[in-house]
Amino acid sequence: MGFDDLSLTERPKKNGFYISKTAAIASVLVVVVLLVAEGLLVGLVGRPTCDNVVDDIAPKTTIPSKTTSKMPPTDASTTKFTTMPTSLPDAGGPDAPTDEEITNSRLPLSLTPIHYKVDLRPVLEKDVVTGMYIFYGSSSVQYNCTNSTGKVLLHSRNLNYTENSFVLYDETEGKELTIDSIEFFRPNEYLIIRTATPCVEGNTYNLTANEFQGELADDLNGIYRSEYDNIEGDHRVIAISQMETTGARQTFPCFDEPSFKATFDIILRFRTDLNYYAISNMPAMYYEATDIDGTEWNSTHFETTPIMSTYLLAVSVCDFEYEEAFTADGNIQTRIYARDIPVRNGEVTYASSVSPTILDVLATHFNVSYPLPKSDQMAVPDFGAGAMENWGLVLYREIYLLYDEVISSVYNKYSVTQVIGHELAHQWFGNLVTCEWWSEIWLNEGFATFVQYIAVDGVNSNWKTDELFVKDDLQVALYADDSSGSHALVHPQGYFSDISYSKGGSFLRMVEDFMGTTTFTNALINYLKGMAYSTATHDDLFQYWIDEADADGLLTDVPLQQVFESWTLQMGFPLLTVARTGTNAITVTQEYFLINPDDSPNYELAYPDYNYTWYVPFTYKGGSVISGSTHDTAWMMLEKEIQITTSEEYIIGNIDAKGIYRIQYHADMLGKIEEKLNSTTFTDISTQNRAQLIDDIFAISRSGRESVEVALELTKYLVQEIDYIPWTTFLDAITYFERILGRSVIYGDFADYVLSILVPSIYNHYGWDDIDTSDDVLVERMTRGLAIGAACEYGYQECIDNATDLYRQWMENSSFIISSTYRTDVLCAAIRAGGEAEWNYAWDQYLAVDSAQYKTDLRYAMSCSKDPWILNRYLEFVLDPDKVRQQDASRTLSYIGGQEYGKYVAWAFAFNNWDKMLSTVGSSATSSLLSAATRRFSTEFDLSLVESLREIAGVGWTGTFNSYTNTIRTNMAWREENEPKIANWLGVSVTAEGYKDTRKMSKISEIELLHPKALNKKY
Repeated sequence: MGFDDLSLTERPKKNGFYISKTAAIASVLVVVVLLVAEGLLVGLVGRPTCDNVVDDIAPKTTIPSKTTSKMPPTDASTTKFTTMPTSLPDAGGPDAPTDEEITNSRLPLSLTPIHYKVDLRPVLEKDVVTGMYIFYGSSSVQYNCTNSTGKVLLHSRNLNYTENSFVLYDETEGKELTIDSIEFFRPNEYLIIRTATPCVEGNTYNLTANEFQGELADDLNGIYRSEYDNIEGDHRVIAISQMETTGARQTFPCFDEPSFKATFDIILRFRTDLNYYAISNMPAMYYEATDIDGTEWNSTHFETTPIMSTYLLAVSVCDFEYEEAFTADGNIQTRIYARDIPVRNGEVTYASSVSPTILDVLATHFNVSYPLPKSDQMAVPDFGAGAMENWGLVLYREIYLLYDEVISSVYNKYSVTQVIGHELAHQWFGNLVTCEWWSEIWLNEGFATFVQYIAVDGVNSNWKTDELFVKDDLQVALYADDSSGSHALVHPQGYFSDISYSKGGSFLRMVEDFMGTTTFTNALINYLKGMAYSTATHDDLFQYWIDEADADGLLTDVPLQQVFESWTLQMGFPLLTVARTGTNAITVTQEYFLINPDDSPNYELAYPDYNYTWYVPFTYKGGSVISGSTHDTAWMMLEKEIQITTSEEYIIGNIDAKGIYRIQYHADMLGKIEEKLNSTTFTDISTQNRAQLIDDIFAISRSGRESVEVALELTKYLVQEIDYIPWTTFLDAITYFERILGRSVIYGDFADYVLSILVPSIYNHYGWDDIDTSDDVLVERMTRGLAIGAACEYGYQECIDNATDLYRQWMENSSFIISSTYRTDVLCAAIRAGGEAEWNYAWDQYLAVDSAQYKTDLRYAMSCSKDPWILNRYLEFVLDPDKVRQQDASRTLSYIGGQEYGKYVAWAFAFNNWDKMLSTVGSSATSSLLSAATRRFSTEFDLSLVESLREIAGVGWTGTFNSYTNTIRTNMAWREENEPKIANWLGVSVTAEGYKDTRKMSKISEIELLHPKALNKKY
């Protein structure tokens, strides 16, 4: 998916919308998806035109006009339907076929779709007989016979057909063909139509499904229903779609694989008396009115789409309002659709303003025009993915498209911009050029991740996008890819994961760095033009890079095909060790990095040509020129070791963190780097490198290759650091410490240390004054929120007092505005420090507000309570879909389970309500609760809790509970090894008699002498 809501973070993410480092570390819930994803398609040739194009299909307050019916549909409501899985022969029964084409999970290449006609009629009222919501449809597919075969294989899932629904016609010969039999092979969701005579190679055929029906369920897949209450208080039901990866097949019978591209004619029908209208990928072409059972239905006929994959089809029947804008040349119409309340509140205005800019920026950057006449985007109340990049009609969960200048936070503004950039990037990378199969999904998602930063930079160049990439994607990729259970970018099972998104984007950023922006971009322009409206593999992309590099005379000694393959065909990444080995020599060695000391390489999965070694573009600067604008590059051509000739006392490697690798510096060199960091000229080292030094040292200490004390020593320099990404990197790194030490006797001392460097730096520097809310200071405001959040979380009393005072003022006057920059942190701190009254007030506000972003903040804040009975009640509320939407249940449960005060409450609740949880929120959301809690478990008692619940869960949960056990044992081992070391570094002695404070002034005296008011206490 363009953007999938994959992560279950422990709080609303402030720095983007990607999977948290902590979620990546926990290998519990790596989602293997061949059933949930996105892509996008955009083209180069002139857009389709039609003589009777309708200029405006969705007035803000009225439905479109209509004409007299020309082609009334079959009265499906009086037709007898047959449920395929039970009434048609099941080819997957006892006499399952041995036909390899049928048992193969991939469709054969004997038939190639050319054009579909899809006619859908969702009924937005319950059926009086079944009590279900139903949609009716008919469709046809024109296809070419490329290899003679006596059967037609298509995909179909959960669709009901009439007894004689299918008609097959040979368009070349001009005759109808006899259908011998129709079967259904459930394992591959195949509809098998056997013909009396095989198709003739080169002939064109048309298969029509005259009538079918399916449930318009609330399962967030295929064509489904979403419900909400409008501004008048009326309950509304709308039809919406999510086709990636396999939702199309439960909407109409089709060749539902990304490489089977075709054009589409879409017709959507809806009752004319309910104030609905229809939207699809293309503009409306004409309307007609039809009579069905005495009720008038409006039918909207849309222009033919460009050639595209089935998973990019989008349909909607709704009553939404919108705002409209146009690209700079006036050629592309953009509309942002949403419920009436957010539209009238101005929450679509921001998206409406930046979307044309982003389209223009990307069209210019890649010299490829957006080929459709419109670019619609819609915020949907119920949407399973984060967003889906359907060509011409991008769909979003509300939180990722709507933005309120007063209510939404500074993080929301950045996140909305990023997600729009990501989805519109897909219009070129994914829609125009599509991955040949899901095994290559990184060609869609990695590119969208990389290109979204180009888009965001085009919106505001002050937002430091390259710095934010390091935190939001490079570091995410490194943590996602540091275990032997990871996977390569190119993988047969097609994972939609941090690897596909963040590592894919990071790989592209690294390639751009060593190829140069001009060569890199020119190759991509050629790639988009050469592969337009078709599908691509990694080899196709690599050849365009190689050809452009040859043309430009670059990297002639570097085997580019092998370079690219070493990063895309094998999992993992290297750790480079940098050490001085002579007066003028520095040696760099590489090894496969695994973060768990007990993990080992899985050589059965190693790509044989590389065997966990990489072609590494090692970039570096010497200490004497560290502030310079140039750097050197030394290529490691699969060597385990190279030597660099230099007399520099130290070097900084991986300049601006462009490479996908970690660096461990030998002790003497690390000491020189620390001297530089603790000097007044520490900013000579780039912000990206300062952040990556922190990220690397903590990851390396987790792996056992470096002591935890060395990692902590490096952080002392932060007392003078005021930039965002070094601080957010540090705070994320010590999240693991906070989890494992949350109930340790040394936690207070650890928190004191964090405050001793945080308060005099970013907390005091940025303060609470958030008057300047201009876009140019967005990153500074993000840092202010980060500082306040951390100060309150680690117990700085002044911060907590300010938060509780602001909360009190809010309770006394609901119109009182708490700055959205730090609102979530204020709410959390005040609820944690408060009791029932504070929690109930937040809940009342949650029920009253409309903003999805505000609701997210409140759901997180309410998880911060310290009262077990309140958290238990909150868990009950989450299980009620009338209180918390289905799409929000998993995230909310992870908030509760992820809190120190919530971890045991969550586990007890699951123990006592197992069947109820599975029947209401399902296994995925239940696992979200337990996984979040388990990440805080680190004792034998915690292990016993897992074993007790394992007995209730049963054998179906064996793998999940084994992963919980592994997580806890890893945490226990880390705690046993490192808790005494941390205590010693802090100057704390923990004895059998209890806790004794023997803190040594030498550990913190220098900081306190410089900043005597750093803490509200004296040592």
